[in-house]
Amino acid sequence: MSVMPPVVHNKKHMRIPLYALLLCSVPIMVHAQSETDSVHHSYTLSTVNYTILGQRHQKNYTRSRELQQSTDRLLERIPGVTMIRRGNFAMEPTLRGLSAAQINMTIDGMQLFGACTDRMDPISSYVEPNNMERIQLAFSPDGEQHNASVGGGLDFRLRQARTGAKTVWSGLVGAGYETNASATQTIAALQYSRSRFAISANGVWRRAGNYTAGKGQEIAFSQYNKWNLGLSAVYLLKPNQQLRADYLQDEGYNIGYPALTMDVSFAKAKIGSASYIYTPAGRKLKSWESKVYYNYIDHAMDDTKRPAWQVPIHMDMPGTSQTMGLYSRAKWYYTNHFLEGQFTAYSNRLHAEMTMYPKNAAEMFMLTLPDVQRTVYGIDLKDKIYLGRNWTLSPSLTVNYVQSSIYTVLGKETLSSLFTGSLDRKNLIWNAGLNAEKHFNGGWALFGQLSRGARSASAQELYAFYLFNRMDNFDYIGNKDLKQETSVNASLGMSYHSQKLHIQPQLFVYRFSNYIVGQRKQGYSTMTIGASGVKQYINIPDALLYGGELYVTYRPWDKWYIQSTNSISIGQDNAGNALPLIPPFKSINRIEYTPSKYGFYAESISQSRQDRVSTAVYGERASMGFTIFNVGAGRNFMIGKNTLNVHAAVYNILDKQYYEHLDILKLYRPGRNVALNLSLTF
Repeated sequence: MSVMPPVVHNKKHMRIPLYALLLCSVPIMVHAQSETDSVHHSYTLSTVNYTILGQRHQKNYTRSRELQQSTDRLLERIPGVTMIRRGNFAMEPTLRGLSAAQINMTIDGMQLFGACTDRMDPISSYVEPNNMERIQLAFSPDGEQHNASVGGGLDFRLRQARTGAKTVWSGLVGAGYETNASATQTIAALQYSRSRFAISANGVWRRAGNYTAGKGQEIAFSQYNKWNLGLSAVYLLKPNQQLRADYLQDEGYNIGYPALTMDVSFAKAKIGSASYIYTPAGRKLKSWESKVYYNYIDHAMDDTKRPAWQVPIHMDMPGTSQTMGLYSRAKWYYTNHFLEGQFTAYSNRLHAEMTMYPKNAAEMFMLTLPDVQRTVYGIDLKDKIYLGRNWTLSPSLTVNYVQSSIYTVLGKETLSSLFTGSLDRKNLIWNAGLNAEKHFNGGWALFGQLSRGARSASAQELYAFYLFNRMDNFDYIGNKDLKQETSVNASLGMSYHSQKLHIQPQLFVYRFSNYIVGQRKQGYSTMTIGASGVKQYINIPDALLYGGELYVTYRPWDKWYIQSTNSISIGQDNAGNALPLIPPFKSINRIEYTPSKYGFYAESISQSRQDRVSTAVYGERASMGFTIFNVGAGRNFMIGKNTLNVHAAVYNILDKQYYEHLDILKLYRPGRNVALNLSLTF
């Protein structure tokens, strides 16, 4: 018998304010990082820090260009990071082939969750390089205070106002133009700094039309518009005590997604926080930070700009995400121990709905993510033990208590056609890990990591109500009885560092239990017209993921710099089927020459063919390999004490038609693109 989902014929918004978290805030730490005037990568164990330049004293010709790049372009150049592309906007990061609920993404330690059920608004889409000081990435689920996960996470650390700057006023203005898609963008930043008070603001505006793939093929519905604003203020109560307030607002609109069946009319995020930071001098306690925060994300899919032949039934799909939380973290020294601790609490509410407008019939309304609430309390502990001058050992432990429920009557009624019994879930989740590092004479080091990770099923995996997946063309429903997905992870690497050469290879393996995938559900009718069927999330016994990265930098002569980043992942399930969305081998190689105030660079980006796919099981197609080439040049001009930076680049200079394996529908990426950027720092 065919089972059809119920449809409610009375459209009604059910918005209930988030209840306040009445919790005592335990003070904790902040690690003060000195302002940097360059962009650099720092690779230690399984952690990557990608530090973005300060807005003053930018000496290298490429540095201001980093601020004018998109966050997506920065991320996809980090080893082990691959982006899922659905259009020309808001690509979704994966870490070694792990994505969605398998990894955590935070902004300044704050928990955020996208409001789109089709993952069109990853957290990385709401932050810009102009907002950020650094990107902190952890490939393992332990020790970096990203809360419980099986695959680590990304934390986008915001740029903050600084007291006692060399000049009272400082800032940056810039503009850029790209020939492909006629893309334009402007950026600006301004800081006012005194001895006890500082305030800064930064903003970005971007616009692009439809881009053109290689050989002149226009990709329709790939346009976008967005603006972003960041504010930061700090006041010193005492030299070692400060209050901070931060606010970030990001709004995109008229965003096309050519790989999907719908576009986005708007995607809005409002993110605010207040912090108290204590940094005692000359004591064992080094820092203590407490932060409260709130964020609201509003997202709406629509198909009003698609031609009629693509839209059998017009519909819109709005969604919202609200998160209120706090954390308190501390760092202190004790003999040969460097201890870190964090207490976290947050509550998130997700609401997603769909309204269909059939011709000559009444509107049809349903919840697709039926009012899910998740509350999490967590403790993170880490100890870095110095065993002599060259040995360090770092054990860590994370414990999360997770409560999931449906907070409206309509949401419970919606799921009553799928499930019986209580919809509430309570989970106790723990991660544990051990990192070790040994330094040898001559610049050599050896490091290893072993950890146990776990995660609760996501809101979509538990409670999804006919969510369409474009990759395999199936509607998905949730499963409230899913078990925790767990993993045992190990990595081993070495590094060599000298004045000219740095080389760091690393191998990794993840062994999963109760791995969560979608399995076809017989006897269920689809909700999406043209869908191949219905799948439900289930646990399979186990899965395996393994691979490695290689990072190399070399300075053969003064003013010359060579960099190579390489990565590969291989995954399979318990039946030997290739896991979906696993990136093949990728290599990015770059050479720079920086005489005086000039700079020149050339780079190649290559990806191998991926034919290790399971089309029958996971609906994934093989992809071809490619190599593209980019070149760029720039110069700094001094105007008094100010610096004018001019940078030009040509991307995909051979105008090659190509796509990456994780690109949904295998749509071609942009062809030849000439970019010009100007910036003035003062």
